[in-house]
Amino acid sequence: MGSACSAPKARNVGQPQRFSTSRQRLSGRGWGLDGCEFATQDFSTFADDDELAPAPKADTPKVAPAAAADRKPALSISTRVEYAAIPSNSTQDVFGIITVEADAPPEPQDTSKGRQPLDIVCVLDVSGSMSGEKIELVQKAVTFLVKESQPQDRISIVAFNHAASRVLKLCGMTKAGKKQATDAVRSMQAGGGTNIPSGVEVALEVVERRRHRNPVTAILLLTDGQDGSSGETWAPLIQRAQAAGCSLYAFGFGADHDARLLTEVAELAQTPFTYVEDVDQIGAAFAGAIGGLVSVAAQRVEVSLDCNVQLKAAHTPFPTSQDGSRTVVRIPDILAGERRDILVELSVPARSGDESSDLLLLKASAKYWDLFAETDAQSDSAEMHLSRMAEEEPQPEPDEEVSRQRDRWEVTEVLKEAAAHGEARQFEEAQALLSSHQAKLRNGRKSAVSEALAMELQDAADRLQSDDTWDDGGWAHLGDKRQMHLMQRATNMSVSKKSRGTAQSKALYVTSVQQSWISKAK
Repeated sequence: MGSACSAPKARNVGQPQRFSTSRQRLSGRGWGLDGCEFATQDFSTFADDDELAPAPKADTPKVAPAAAADRKPALSISTRVEYAAIPSNSTQDVFGIITVEADAPPEPQDTSKGRQPLDIVCVLDVSGSMSGEKIELVQKAVTFLVKESQPQDRISIVAFNHAASRVLKLCGMTKAGKKQATDAVRSMQAGGGTNIPSGVEVALEVVERRRHRNPVTAILLLTDGQDGSSGETWAPLIQRAQAAGCSLYAFGFGADHDARLLTEVAELAQTPFTYVEDVDQIGAAFAGAIGGLVSVAAQRVEVSLDCNVQLKAAHTPFPTSQDGSRTVVRIPDILAGERRDILVELSVPARSGDESSDLLLLKASAKYWDLFAETDAQSDSAEMHLSRMAEEEPQPEPDEEVSRQRDRWEVTEVLKEAAAHGEARQFEEAQALLSSHQAKLRNGRKSAVSEALAMELQDAADRLQSDDTWDDGGWAHLGDKRQMHLMQRATNMSVSKKSRGTAQSKALYVTSVQQSWISKAK
């Protein structure tokens, strides 16, 4: 770069950016941290990541292979069925849940010991619209991340506007590394247009070309802009991230970002989408995401369902495959203290005879990579049974937990439909839909979950009153909430100033380790 440069060009939101996912180069030029234009980077130089630091000695020794059989599995699996008994002489559809759960860490939790080392790439929007308070708060959030990191963690920083630049290699967070990272963050300046995929492309090159790998890797993408890109652009990028064992978390900053795009990205990445509506909440959102990443208990989880009756549907956001009577659900990771519920719909055939009998509906088990033991692991199997009874016997009440998970899934579908009404400017239809389902929740069996979900629908209704309320962050708000309930994961406990709701829904998913990190970020 020369010593002098012209002023950054004004951000151009209306024009789609041409972008190629070619791994050979990034087309175009961008604005460097000092406001000057930088040239396309040579990705061949990215194989310069710092070596992994030795992990600190934990309070408890690592599990030895000989003792692995005696250790409690990292994941447990259980089943529940909607009705314990149904009539014998008619075919009936029933719901059930398969719950995969990781043990919560012991309390009190010291978030600096015995945790997984991280490779984190922060992809930060430095376009012109980020100037002022926004970029200052982002700098503060990333500086917090650097400060709280351990020597075994590594952080890289990518800045993008209408092109992208790696401004910090994947750097170990030693004392010297923290200084490099802090200096890089503080030197960032805002200017130029917006090309979001270019930032993720550079981050992927950092991840793919690294010579060493920590157990947990993530890209944190934060933007307040729009660039005209679409799911067709993003699908190959997400596939590359998944092939590299890297999760991608999207954070939309302010009401003007492309929430449609980021929610689609989050769905492809199978992670939460976080809408940071109030600019002062970015620190807590970043902290909650990091708190989750440091507490990953299992990766590459495959839940197998061996069904003895017809499986009509497996309601889950995660990819599924079927081979005969076996269905496999693939979950990227599970945090300590977190659960995943697969809601299944089964068709139970009629059975002749008046005598009561027991019916095995399915068996479930999970195999996964245990991060603590550093080995492949297998859960115990769990069976789902129900009884067939004479028709004259009264049918029992539905199982409470199955009902709660049905409510959760139905709310995600209602929020999706309501958002479609919002896009079509059909606000009366959206209000009717939300009001009807809210009444259904409040007229049913009361629980903390049903009340939180009903409040969620009320907040959605507030966003769907008019063009003004919808355009002022409506899509982002509904997308954030829907993705949170789909994934059963949240990154923060913050509540927008525009929301009448509480943090009840987020409390369903934020773990104790995340809470600890969030409290430190305040």
